[in-house]
Amino acid sequence: MTEWLLVAVVALLVLGPERLPTLVRSAGRAVGKVRGMWNEVQQELNASLPQDEVKELADNVRELRGKTNVKQFVRRLAADAVDEERKQG
Repeated sequence: MTEWLLVAVVALLVLGPERLPTLVRSAGRAVGKVRGMWNEVQQELNASLPQDEVKELADNVRELRGKTNVKQFVRRLAADAVDEERKQG
């Protein structure tokens, strides 16, 4: 907090009281634009993540934990993947 106070005092001394409000307004607008852009990036990332694939993977991991025969489970997953590939292509 003291650092910001020091910056404000120096800015007041360098810019003077007539130009400081304009600078503060411009800085506020710039910060607002950066926050808006950051929010857009976060929304795009959230929208682009394959939520259904993540859920399916989590379900598979849970199922794998409960399985005693890992080889059989992996074979079934591979067979499911091959079947899915045949359906698509």
